[in-house]
Amino acid sequence: MKKLLILAGLALGSCTPTRVYTVADRATFDAIAPAYRDYVIGDATLDVQQRELRLLSVETWRMRLEAAEVRK
Repeated sequence: MKKLLILAGLALGSCTPTRVYTVADRATFDAIAPAYRDYVIGDATLDVQQRELRLLSVETWRMRLEAAEVRK
């Protein structure tokens, strides 16, 4: 049982992105997210649900990124 807990802890710890990955993800987010957000807001062909889903995707990306930055 003790070995299983150790293995589970190691597996969970390995899910944390590296600092290099987090820095690269921040640069990608900063380059893409503002323009994508503007595009989504201005795209008249999207219905409300499509627009909200796309904006939520950007927001959850930001939240995951900020959580990773705090851990580093």
